[in-house]
Amino acid sequence: MATIRIDETLHKVVEIRATGDVILDVTFENTNACTKSIPADALQKLRASKMPIPSPRIFYRVRLDTLKKQSKYFLHLLGSDVFGEGRSINEAFTKLAETNLNPTEIDAEMLPRISIVDEMDATASYGREAVFHDFLRIIHGADILNKSLSILYITILVVMADRFDCMAPISRYITSKMASFRYPQTLDKKAEETLRMKLLIFYHTNQAARLLSATKELVLRGSTAWVEYDERSPGFTTAWWDLPEDLEGELSHRRMCILRTIASLQTHFIELYTSRTQQCTLGYDSSPSCDSFQLGEMIRFLTKKNLLSLVPFQSCSPEDPDYIWPEPYTGEVEHLIGLLRQCPSYQIDKNHSHCGLRTKILPALDYIRDCMDTGIGIKVQRWKTDRSSQTWIIPKAASHPGRKPFEVAGKIGAVDTRIFDFTKAKQADMGLGANSINIDQSAKSLFTAEKWYWTADPDDVTLRSAKSAWKF
Repeated sequence: MATIRIDETLHKVVEIRATGDVILDVTFENTNACTKSIPADALQKLRASKMPIPSPRIFYRVRLDTLKKQSKYFLHLLGSDVFGEGRSINEAFTKLAETNLNPTEIDAEMLPRISIVDEMDATASYGREAVFHDFLRIIHGADILNKSLSILYITILVVMADRFDCMAPISRYITSKMASFRYPQTLDKKAEETLRMKLLIFYHTNQAARLLSATKELVLRGSTAWVEYDERSPGFTTAWWDLPEDLEGELSHRRMCILRTIASLQTHFIELYTSRTQQCTLGYDSSPSCDSFQLGEMIRFLTKKNLLSLVPFQSCSPEDPDYIWPEPYTGEVEHLIGLLRQCPSYQIDKNHSHCGLRTKILPALDYIRDCMDTGIGIKVQRWKTDRSSQTWIIPKAASHPGRKPFEVAGKIGAVDTRIFDFTKAKQADMGLGANSINIDQSAKSLFTAEKWYWTADPDDVTLRSAKSAWKF
């Protein structure tokens, strides 16, 4: 067993390659803020014994040429004299050459050392040294030693690959040698952390279908990190709670856009029935009464389902802490759509069928669900190569102060409002909904609009001309 003596202390050397020519001197810093461990019960046992959480220092014998070939981090750090680590290695190799010593054949104590500190903030996990050992084995072309894979293990492996900028070999290994790993199911909101770990893995390893599904799931389910306004707790500091390359902000924004679009249904139909234009087209003497009846039943239904808040005028401004704001919706989007689909077919009498909200809202909900099914997840390659066309976050038009940007045929222009017309959208998609070849653009146009016309009748221009008395 190879050893190295430092400050009168003998340390074991982990030989990733017995012919290695440099030593990585790695300290794995740990604190009481650790929340997880590898193995899973290691942290629990350590705390049960009331022992302090150690920060192990481990020495790895590795090949310098392999590090520089596989990792851009090590290439920049050690491949030139720009940094002190690179200069010290070159000086050590020069001295060894002057004494005719081959670095691949001498004892570990004689090799140059590179000090690395691995902080725990990115993973909040104890036992990372086992993952780092396998990480080094993978980039040296060997198989891992760990035979008990877990979602945490793979996540830490990906985080390390990201830090040392060597994702390519790690990604190949995960998608080939770990292809049989069964990722845990995330069936409820309590499993959000696991879902986020999966999302981080799928994004960095380019698992397109899985990332598409995972991002859609997080958007529809929502995140505790998006609704908590207090300063983040230590549990939210890990890499998976702040997804990379603008993903975190994009997914949060997509959820907000979807909820705002669904909320527009209520606004639209309440405005429709509070306008001066009669909605009941049957031509009976009771038609005006039918409109009033439908409006009342609509408001009763929405308030009963906690989807509408009737707030009276207030004596304070919105900036005042006493101002009454409706509670934001934090549940699953599918549940929200399910609530709206429960709207009954209200009739003022037997002659007035299909006059109410249900007949009008179901086609719109079907279209929204079609767009959600295949149009809201992140497509990994497009996101990495053409993010500007994929994002739902509309940039501000710098050349048009005070005017809002919009997108047509992939070009950014400026008009007063981005408008979605349900009738025109259905005609453009030829009634195919989610089967349309342009579903991504259909979903983006729907969910990033600022004004929605949901009335299915193409001849109905009520909301374009009528002035509603309803105010939000």
